[in-house]
Amino acid sequence: MAIYTILGEQTVLCEKKISDLLTKHQIESFDVVSYDMKEATIQEALFDLQTVAFLSNKKAVIVRNPSFLTGKEGKGDPAHDLNAFINFLEHPVTENILIVYAPYEKLDERKKVVKILKKQSEVFTFETYSEQSLKQWAEKKLKAEGIECHPKAIELLIKLTHAKIDVLYHEIEKIYLYFMNQPSKILSVEVVELLVARQLEDNVFLLTDALVQRKIKEAYLIYEDLMTQNEEPFKLLILIANQFRLMSQVIGLSKQGYREADIAKTLNVHPYRVKLIHGQSHRFEQETIAKYLYQLANIDYKIKSGVLQKELALEMFILNL
Repeated sequence: MAIYTILGEQTVLCEKKISDLLTKHQIESFDVVSYDMKEATIQEALFDLQTVAFLSNKKAVIVRNPSFLTGKEGKGDPAHDLNAFINFLEHPVTENILIVYAPYEKLDERKKVVKILKKQSEVFTFETYSEQSLKQWAEKKLKAEGIECHPKAIELLIKLTHAKIDVLYHEIEKIYLYFMNQPSKILSVEVVELLVARQLEDNVFLLTDALVQRKIKEAYLIYEDLMTQNEEPFKLLILIANQFRLMSQVIGLSKQGYREADIAKTLNVHPYRVKLIHGQSHRFEQETIAKYLYQLANIDYKIKSGVLQKELALEMFILNL
């Protein structure tokens, strides 16, 4: 019996590895069964593993979100019989395939079930990349397709994808398609700007950055652009308040001597978001941010009370600064 463990927070790469394993074992989609350990028990998955495939010699059972392998089990998770799981791993009695997909940074190596799983399975780990590693990875993949890259273009690509390999992977696929019929294969800043759309998160950061610096005209232009994209005003209000709150927290922790990586872990946010704020923190005053948060809370109350229309709320906030 083949047992595999897929470990890591890089969703696209992990899912691709699962797909590759299913292809390797020639297992069709109708013979693949997934069990989410937030809803089903490991016992149910084990029972299914020991039943015959529908139209072929073997099937695959995918166990997803096994938080019992970490030190942070979900409070509402069903009761898992880990002794039964350990017994199965030590004495597998089927030709079917088991894939354990753990979308976590790491497992709790102290647990007996983790030790046995790692011993009995082939483990594939997809670690979080540093920004520099991502640049090298992206450039290598593009060059493999004959695409030359300007350094500034790679930097912008990483910035617009928030240094998230899942997003970057999809954008590189788009770049491949763009250059497929192009005589010149050079990735420039202009091409990146053409192909990679700014995420809502980017525009919210630019908007809050402009507001803190009291660049009202610039802030209003960004706001108008967001409105033309049919973004919900109340949703924007919440996102802007969250961004201001994050700015204040990053600045506060930085003053206490926390490093960027420690701040990201403490606040449970992507390190790249912390880097962006930290790199421009000299522009921000906590008192100003606190004032804006108070104003936004007041606007939120007025909208919910029916005193203020949500369509006008954000516009008034920007123009009255």
